[in-house]
Amino acid sequence: MNLFSLFRLTLTTITSLLFILIIISGCLNFIIRSSLIYDYNISTYSIESRTSLPLEKIKEINLSIRTYFFDEKELLDVDIYSDKEVLHMKDVKSVMSFIFDLSKILSIIFCILTFVLTSYLGVYLYKLIFNSLILFSSILILLGTSFLLFFQELFIIFHKIAFNNDLWILNPNKDYLLMMYPEDFFRDVAVLILLSSFLLNVIVYILFKNLSSQSE
Repeated sequence: MNLFSLFRLTLTTITSLLFILIIISGCLNFIIRSSLIYDYNISTYSIESRTSLPLEKIKEINLSIRTYFFDEKELLDVDIYSDKEVLHMKDVKSVMSFIFDLSKILSIIFCILTFVLTSYLGVYLYKLIFNSLILFSSILILLGTSFLLFFQELFIIFHKIAFNNDLWILNPNKDYLLMMYPEDFFRDVAVLILLSSFLLNVIVYILFKNLSSQSE
């Protein structure tokens, strides 16, 4: 492999990884805006029984959280949450905002690199998307297996990396935030994000492959 081929392969791999991160962020954005995962949580994990709260109150809190991630409020206004829970949600919102802002930057970088690859280095767009699909398949197998076997450990590691305080350490028998959103719920959401992102990757690949075939 000559230097040019190595450079093109490296750039293609980086661009493919950027595409994966972008679609994961996009699916995260869509999923946390949707009421479906919150309704799924209520029915699957018996939130009414866990919290002794009426269904309407639970749905009201769900709506407050869904809108909180995308509004300008600094603090979440949920009367049954303690100060610690409210401050932790502030940290969660900051992490979400960071992810979405980073995704915008990565999207710009992705477009620039894609232009360079397709215009000057002879890489077809559908092949670039196909590379991301192959990479994503490997990532999906690795993360899927890890989630099934070690989700609790990964969940703790994520919190230690994402948050620089101990506000995330809550009591599942006392704090409503954990009673309303048990750990298994976050595992299910993580799996849903990965699977929906992978499916979107497949759809984009098929779309560009067909467009490429029609233009030839």
